[in-house]
Amino acid sequence: MTDSTSPSCSAESFARGLAGVVAGRTAICSLDGDLRYRGYSIEPLARAGDFEEVAYLLLHGELPTATQRHAFAARIATGARELDSAVIDCLAQLAAACPSASPMDALRTGVSALGQVARDRVPGTHDALIAQAERLLGQVPALLAAWMDLAAGRPVGPWPEGPVARALLERLTGRDPSAEQAAIFGTTLVLYAEHEFNASTFTARTIVSTGSDMHSGVVGAIGALKGPLHGGANEQVLEVLSAIGSADRAVAWLEQQFAAKRVVMGFGHRVYKNGDVRAKLLGGMCREMARGTPAEPLEDLADRIEAMMLDRKGLRPNLDWPAARVYHALGLPVAVFTPIFVVARMSGWTAHIIEQIGDNRLIRPLSLYCGPAARDYVPIVAR
Repeated sequence: MTDSTSPSCSAESFARGLAGVVAGRTAICSLDGDLRYRGYSIEPLARAGDFEEVAYLLLHGELPTATQRHAFAARIATGARELDSAVIDCLAQLAAACPSASPMDALRTGVSALGQVARDRVPGTHDALIAQAERLLGQVPALLAAWMDLAAGRPVGPWPEGPVARALLERLTGRDPSAEQAAIFGTTLVLYAEHEFNASTFTARTIVSTGSDMHSGVVGAIGALKGPLHGGANEQVLEVLSAIGSADRAVAWLEQQFAAKRVVMGFGHRVYKNGDVRAKLLGGMCREMARGTPAEPLEDLADRIEAMMLDRKGLRPNLDWPAARVYHALGLPVAVFTPIFVVARMSGWTAHIIEQIGDNRLIRPLSLYCGPAARDYVPIVAR
């Protein structure tokens, strides 16, 4: 209920959803004209598709040498292969009780359990935080793969050799991916790795600003990313494409959505008003990958929808639009689309957590009260 005596509660007096509000400083990512990680434009990083290289850059501040990258990748792989048995046992019991549970819930629970096993209670030194982040970069994709095995009633398989992109794709599909498949999957991880003060990253920073630990920050970030207005949008993109079915049905389906004033997932972005640079990059790669394959009709449908959304609504695709199509073409189940986002964004989240801890101030915004005006308490016997 809005208090008519409080004009300060008008929509013009505050920023709904903190839109346009600068809430802090970061040296990790910038969105001013071009998406940049630590000063490097996203395009060459995405085309290289080397997730380990980008994760190292986000955590350590510089691109690695070949020797540094090799050692970094080895530490990540060690984290993936050394999940504590207590955590696996916990997931196994949960999978037996509720195998249809969301993999996002499993990741949230798994990271919390990892924090308990690691006795992660208070922030440590910078070097200790970096080591913790590197372990999580390996542990989280391994957790995802383990959950998918357990939920399907299979024993947990071993973590494969090779980069995270290739290893995770192999674990989730049960097939040895081609070099081209591993490359475009790696590109999606690079594109999802970091994006400034988005909802999940801001959640993580807020949590650790209280003096809490890295695992708690990541658990909160996973919870934020689960929502369909953030990370969960990529799953809904495929639902949109499946509901339409073919390019000849696109116009009628979209007209129905427009008439009902429903949001079409995969379009528009709070920051990018002239189009998401990540979607442009991945969209072109997706079309190349699909040419001459069974995925090509889906690309024709996507093109038709993009054209109509731009013409009628002035909206361009965001990253979730092509990413969902790439994951579908790679044979990945829809249930892992958002968890893959988690795997990638672990690099950005942990970098922000370390940055927040290194120059901390408790994040505590104000609010505008819009309830009843001041009134007197009446004892219960007199009410």
